[in-house]
Amino acid sequence: MMERLHLKHEQNSLPPEEIIGPQKQNIFIFNSPRCGFDNRFKTTFTLLGRSFNSIEQYFVWQKARFFGDLELAAEVLMLNNPVAIKRIGTRIMYTGLWAKFTQNLQLFNQLRATGDGLITHASAYNLHWSNGLSHKSPCLSDPSIWEGENKLGELMMELRTEINASIF
Repeated sequence: MMERLHLKHEQNSLPPEEIIGPQKQNIFIFNSPRCGFDNRFKTTFTLLGRSFNSIEQYFVWQKARFFGDLELAAEVLMLNNPVAIKRIGTRIMYTGLWAKFTQNLQLFNQLRATGDGLITHASAYNLHWSNGLSHKSPCLSDPSIWEGENKLGELMMELRTEINASIF
């Protein structure tokens, strides 16, 4: 499995912070570009024949590329449901996360080390990708009162499940 993933050894990522929620669940929180789970974390990965230095770079490149991608543009224009349109952005993000975590051994191991814990990005400025809370909020330990959708955390947990299923 490891050979098939082409994992590189890069030892510069801080792990996410772990807290215990009121239901005794492990919650892994990240909000710094020094943590490998963050989209701004600098790590090289290859996707679509190109090298990227972060998920943020990949995602913005894909958005820019979107305007020249006639096939995807046609698909978006055929959709009437905003939720379906948003899923395309989610699919792009998941693809980038897959490349990032399957090409860097440290990030791969950090993701797997979260076990079945909840993963969340703490940011008061992004209600879609994060939990909508500051990384210093006392509400972080209670997911039932998070203000954001935590889509980035959900995608990372989905990826973790896929990776674990393919290994075992």
